[in-house]
Amino acid sequence: MRIYVTGGTGLVGSNVLKVAVERHKARVFATVHRWQPDPPIDYAYGTVDTRDPDQVLQSVLAFRPNAIVHCAAVNDLPRIYQDRALGWQSYVESTRHLTQAANRVGAKMILVSSDWVFDGTQAPADETTPPNPINYYGVLKVVGETLLAATGDDWAVARVAGVNGVHWARRNRILSQNAGLGNLAVAVASALGQNQPFALWQGVVNMRGNPTLATEIGEMILRIIELDNCGIFHCCGGESATRLEFARATAQVFELDASLIQAGPPDPADPASLAGIPVPRDTRLDSGLTTRRLAYQPAGLVQDLSRLRQQLETRRI
Repeated sequence: MRIYVTGGTGLVGSNVLKVAVERHKARVFATVHRWQPDPPIDYAYGTVDTRDPDQVLQSVLAFRPNAIVHCAAVNDLPRIYQDRALGWQSYVESTRHLTQAANRVGAKMILVSSDWVFDGTQAPADETTPPNPINYYGVLKVVGETLLAATGDDWAVARVAGVNGVHWARRNRILSQNAGLGNLAVAVASALGQNQPFALWQGVVNMRGNPTLATEIGEMILRIIELDNCGIFHCCGGESATRLEFARATAQVFELDASLIQAGPPDPADPASLAGIPVPRDTRLDSGLTTRRLAYQPAGLVQDLSRLRQQLETRRI
């Protein structure tokens, strides 16, 4: 099996690569943009600007994958608000170019999307719930999903949620709290592990959702490919939690002092708080259809956190 992964130095992309190579013995090519992956690596990679249709097509024709997994993203919501053309090119046009290239070589095209396609009042949203995004990022993801469904010959959408995990391609990157549930477990464990208080954001942030271990996302995406499934999938953790429940569960699993968690409003000066940008508060997902179609039961909160601790301590999946 040959898999072409965009955004190989991102959190989701690096975990898709790790699972594909180590568990499924796939041959993988990863696109990179600004960052090069930290060694050691066991896959091929190259610089490809996914906004450029010629670069995309030539790269895909050279590798001729069985599947393309589009993980690349501009992980900076304030930036795409300031430069909406950049956001459109990076999310919508890149999906268009990759879908055309996938059609050309007969590959399955999988778009990694997000629970933020929902407005925070639709929970628990299942795979058939109509999206209703409240910020530009969510709009771009919905447009990408719609474009893929309309033009892809063989396609799937993998909506992910609250991604937490090891950043395998950039091992020394410091993961910090943001307005979503992503990276929260590592941020909490890092602070509490140094006996430092952790200021847990409450209020105008994503307050409830399905925290998900990144390797679980990789496993579910690989199952979509191997089972040759199409359509929309909710590739998320099997148990929802509030922000506070998730932080306390992290402290419990990592055997740290939960009393150091101090709830309070986000710092408006911190760009990661997305001050002024609408954020969906409750993004719980129902993944029942995905579970049945993939014959795969997503792990619960404690199990995912236990696996995360093991990955951080052993550097293995």
